Amino acid sequence: MSSASLLIAFIVYSLALLGFVIGITGKKSVQVTDPETYVKKWGSIGLTLTIVGFLCHATFFFTRWAEAGHIPTSNMYEFMTFLGMMVVLAFIVVFLIYRTTVLGVFALPVAIIIIAYASVFPHEVQPLIPALQSYWLKIHVTTAALGEAFFAVGFAAGLMYLVQNVNFSSSERKDRREQ
Repeated sequence: MSSASLLIAFIVYSLALLGFVIGITGKKSVQVTDPETYVKKWGSIGLTLTIVGFLCHATFFFTRWAEAGHIPTSNMYEFMTFLGMMVVLAFIVVFLIYRTTVLGVFALPVAIIIIAYASVFPHEVQPLIPALQSYWLKIHVTTAALGEAFFAVGFAAGLMYLVQNVNFSSSERKDRREQ
């Protein structure tokens, strides 16, 4: 059941990304009378799908925890899927604060790629090695992943800012490269 939940989350995240992309690109390609309302509508659809995907991802996490008997962050597959879940959580928090639809176009691919990358590692549940049998595993790994997730969303926001505000055809930029 846990693997199916992760697959569903991956698919729903991909659909949410599609919703955000439609919201951003559709306002120019479709005849829209009120572009702001159009973007908000598709942003809400994308956010709703992202939250549904996050709930499926949390289901994966907690069922795997119940199956393993320890927090599922002890191998690379588990950590990467957890990191993907934390990136989505960080995106949801930042989106709810700033309501910037375009952030979904930059942040969700990071989470999708992390989850896809996790699939290359072995999926078997393994017992904890003695060095990891400590309550610090829960504290350290979860806070580290949450911090990395907010940095990933910050990376996406910074990239978004650069794409929107930097004039890549500017002659000033060419002059700086020559110096």
